[in-house]
Amino acid sequence: MENKKLKLDRGEYRRGLKEGIPAGFGYLPVSMACGVASCKAGIAFGMSQFMSIMMYTASGQAAAINLLVGGETAVFMFALTLFVMNCRYLLLSLSIAQRFDSSMGTIQRILFGLFNTDETFGIAMKNKGKLNFSYLIGLVIPPYIGFLIGNAAGCLLNDILPKSISSALGIVLFAMFIGIIVPPARDSKPVLAVTIIALTISFILECIPFIKQHLTAGWIIILCAVITSLIGAILFPVEDKDEKSNNDDKLIEEKEEK
Repeated sequence: MENKKLKLDRGEYRRGLKEGIPAGFGYLPVSMACGVASCKAGIAFGMSQFMSIMMYTASGQAAAINLLVGGETAVFMFALTLFVMNCRYLLLSLSIAQRFDSSMGTIQRILFGLFNTDETFGIAMKNKGKLNFSYLIGLVIPPYIGFLIGNAAGCLLNDILPKSISSALGIVLFAMFIGIIVPPARDSKPVLAVTIIALTISFILECIPFIKQHLTAGWIIILCAVITSLIGAILFPVEDKDEKSNNDDKLIEEKEEK
């Protein structure tokens, strides 16, 4: 795929900015919680901001902070944990790439991919037709800026905010994970079952003294994710579309015969 010049359509760019602003405001409390958590973990302000710039994921930052607090120092473990937690972005990118305008070159695709999130993916996919680079780059800017501002505010205000508010911001990270899990678990029995299985396995692993002594928090997260994924794949296999279509046709024929 050949690289193409980065030309912006101002109208589409403004439309993207406008649609991305709500997500930017939505990122403020979560990123503030990340800033508070990083400062409580003893991470310097500059390093916390650098981590936010390079690691544009609240769940990833939360995991990294937990690993640091748990005494993890291996770079490989950080990389592996973050990959497992954020590999969903591979699927999101593959999905939205099918909607890219043919005028988007390699550099433009990479730029958008670097700043793509669950929220920007959802907003972009609501649009009909092809997605152009001007709109997409405008869409991702407000959330990214909101994420950085919130993280910086969390670090700076950590010592100023009342202890009650500071503690509440720490709970926001857990609320974020609950907000991600509850909606799909409520609508899908397999997702609910897999969630319960993951909670059970995590609890068991945390309660086994041998595991706690010989495995770090990062390995426990990875082990829990792998075991849960295997159990979920065995208990709730994804039915092939063609097979499902054939089964539906058979049911229709049976009803017509009756």
